[in-house]
Amino acid sequence: MSFQKNLWVLALSGAMPLVSAHAQSTADLKKEIEALKAQLQVLQQKVEAVSAQADTTPLSQQVNRLEQRFDIAGDEAEKSGFKGMKINGTIETALKYNSIDKSNEFSASAGYNTSEYGMLQITKESQDGEGIDWTLRLLPGASSMVHEASVSIPLDKENRVIGGFMPDFQGYEFAFPNATAGLGNQFITHNALYDLAGATAYTGLGMSHSLRGGTVALKWMVGNVDTSADSTDTTFSAQSYDIATGLMNDASSLTAATSKAKTVALAYRADWTVNDTTYIGLSGLHGSVNRSFNIMALDGGYTRGDWQFNGQLTAGQMDRAAANGGEARWTGVSAFMSYKIVPRLQLLARADFIENGANGGGTYYDNGGAVGGPGVNGLGPEGLDATGNFAYDTATGLATQGASLYRFSLGTNYQVNANTQWKTEYRLDQSTGYNFLGSDGVTYQKDKTTLSTAVVLSF
Repeated sequence: MSFQKNLWVLALSGAMPLVSAHAQSTADLKKEIEALKAQLQVLQQKVEAVSAQADTTPLSQQVNRLEQRFDIAGDEAEKSGFKGMKINGTIETALKYNSIDKSNEFSASAGYNTSEYGMLQITKESQDGEGIDWTLRLLPGASSMVHEASVSIPLDKENRVIGGFMPDFQGYEFAFPNATAGLGNQFITHNALYDLAGATAYTGLGMSHSLRGGTVALKWMVGNVDTSADSTDTTFSAQSYDIATGLMNDASSLTAATSKAKTVALAYRADWTVNDTTYIGLSGLHGSVNRSFNIMALDGGYTRGDWQFNGQLTAGQMDRAAANGGEARWTGVSAFMSYKIVPRLQLLARADFIENGANGGGTYYDNGGAVGGPGVNGLGPEGLDATGNFAYDTATGLATQGASLYRFSLGTNYQVNANTQWKTEYRLDQSTGYNFLGSDGVTYQKDKTTLSTAVVLSF
């Protein structure tokens, strides 16, 4: 093409003297020069157009080769089973100090269990395009490594069948500390209702529904709940107080279970998205056959600009789960607030309260307190002094008053980059009785302070 272009230029240059020879005046000569320039410009445009048209052929070939490579890669992914698969997770390292143990502990936070140091989640859509999804979530280092193994099968656009093993879905707080939608928790530790007043996991079958154009979501499941709490021992003995020794007797045989059967429960949750800033959630859990209990929770959230607010109310009862062998009853409230003083730095505050006075105390998680004393987490029979004495019925030796728990937390969450967060937290647990067992294993105190800092990497 360059040779053709030069040929045109030489031809036009050769014509210039002939034109000049026939020119009658300088003005005529200028006009002819301008005409020749215009013709030259037109010819140059034609040459460039031809050149551009010729250059598109190799580009088209390259695009075709790339498309072929993508098709081959897609076929290989489908054959190997990786099509529609997504892998993400969290790795966390935390330093914790508390006023009772006087210890400096490097470990993961209480993101779900107390000993896990990460989370790996694998999700997959069906290869045939039917939309069947499954989730496998693992907790390396935890006593129960599998956190979720569930499947979701669409029947139509609004209804799905759900089943498998999945975590409890009561309350506003999520399991993991990476502070992302659907999984995250801004603080390092959890609120008191999450830790002490609700279930852990379900295994069963149910459905999920999307209503009113997606503004209302409902899911429910029927199955077993926390099967490790279903005792195979059919005997029952309540905690009693030995006046001579000042210790509790037969605490180890306290159980809310009545048979070897697995507890069967109905779990459900409904969420209403009021608008783009506000939601309200209602959830419940009702168990029978072995352990008998009922738990209801109402939670909600409001997020606008740099502010975020969440709240939760919980009420529950459980047969034969209190310290004196009677019905355990508890109510609780939790409130959370955060503010971003700059886009990367978030200030956090949370306050919790669990009322637990009936029948010597007891919640779903804390069935009658700890062996040999009022408790180790602030609940259980209300301790009257540091030696472990508590209020009891002189005729039966059984506890009559349970302890209630307050929990206050302050913290920060700094977004180092898109995948990394640095957190700090100060937490005060305050009991209405002497219900925190000291590091000596003998004496009790009313409060416990925990200081924590953590680095969380999400991928």
